[in-house]
Amino acid sequence: MPYRIKFASLTAVILLFSASSILNAQFNLPDICQQRRESVIKRTGGGVIVIPGILRTPYGQSDASTGEYFYYLTGWKAPGAWMIMEPGLQPRYSLFVTPFDPSRITWNNSEPGITEAMSIYKADTSYPASAFIKIAPVIIGDYDTIWTLRTSKLIFEKLAQVLPVGKRPVIMDIKTILNDLRLIKDEYEITMLKKAIVTTAEAQQQAMMLAAPGRWEYELEAAIDHTFRSGGCDGPGFPTIVGSGANSTVMHYDDNNMQMKTGDVVVMDIGAEYKGYKADITRTIPVSGKFTQEQLDIYNIVLKAQKEAIKEMMPGRRTLGPHDKATEVIMRGLYGLGLVTDTTSLWQQKLYILYTCTHHIGLDIHDLYPYQLTEQDESVFRPGMVITIEPGVYFHEEMLNVLATLYAETGEKEAVEAFIRKVKPIFEKYKNTGVRIEDDILITNTGNEVLSADAPKEPREIEHLMKRKSRYD
Repeated sequence: MPYRIKFASLTAVILLFSASSILNAQFNLPDICQQRRESVIKRTGGGVIVIPGILRTPYGQSDASTGEYFYYLTGWKAPGAWMIMEPGLQPRYSLFVTPFDPSRITWNNSEPGITEAMSIYKADTSYPASAFIKIAPVIIGDYDTIWTLRTSKLIFEKLAQVLPVGKRPVIMDIKTILNDLRLIKDEYEITMLKKAIVTTAEAQQQAMMLAAPGRWEYELEAAIDHTFRSGGCDGPGFPTIVGSGANSTVMHYDDNNMQMKTGDVVVMDIGAEYKGYKADITRTIPVSGKFTQEQLDIYNIVLKAQKEAIKEMMPGRRTLGPHDKATEVIMRGLYGLGLVTDTTSLWQQKLYILYTCTHHIGLDIHDLYPYQLTEQDESVFRPGMVITIEPGVYFHEEMLNVLATLYAETGEKEAVEAFIRKVKPIFEKYKNTGVRIEDDILITNTGNEVLSADAPKEPREIEHLMKRKSRYD
């Protein structure tokens, strides 16, 4: 690589880290967490709040089911911590944390301790985590209601140890309150997500430029993960998915160990994490650098479905509206290709539409599961929500055989067999091809903003970019 290109790359990395520093300077996370705690107290209407951070099981394992909620309220990441928050005109907030151990400074990463819990994380009082058993009963003994998270039996085992003798308080689940708060991202959260999303879009571009017949899926994975870290992010927010050929039809494929071949597509479902917040962008590209007509047939259906679905992502509209619109467009498009014989057939929809194509992102990659996944959880879009839209169609080579097996003992057997006979010759043209296109959408007061727009998705844009060399070439 010529010196001037090395220098340009180094400059880009420095600028990315500088941008990260500026982002951090804009916000004071402990102050933001204090505002969140005050909002939670108001919503509970009374009672003491007792929540653990990342729990440690008696067998030395970690139970992270409460970790994101704890971080949302405290900004504290180190495991083994507990918080107690008492109501009042000035709510009192206590943190129980693992003390700093000078004897371990050459063994473990440095973590904040009791002093930092008060000086940085704004606890009114702080104690060693080992003192929770002794001090918690004194605090919670004054309350008839305890708010906690019903996510782990370990929480109830610990609470049982600290309840005063004869005390039988009402145990309330605070999860719904916290979920409702986390649904709407504040300015800090949106800024963190934007940073993760922009970096992920850059990683998509680098992978597009690197992809070529003969390369291995893990080469793209390495370039993606390096882009995350060199862009100032913490790394992948979930296992990087790079699936080519038949692997493109497996939604959660993450072995990433196959050599890519001419004529294949590759699905890249990736997301950087920044300060705990996770992006989620998927692109599908032709390994050879140019889509075949068959690949374009499917790609353009999915792209149109996504674009039409994004139009439905407006404040006040149904949260399942984008999924319904994407389903309608996909089924109509497949009907035009002869891959569907009845666009209203539920079993034909289930063959091609494998999941609800929206989900929240935030501290979790599927934030606040199971919101938006069933009709029972449906609501309306509100400004501040950040939600993905990811329609896809997958032609796994065993799909039709599986369909026949599923309906072999039902009243639909003859209709299914007739369907398979009709579509199978056409299906063969698209076999082992999967297409998924995913963007991250911020719901605004007047509409929406596609935060991941820097990742190309128009076929011509992708093909043009793939002619260029990646910095990893």
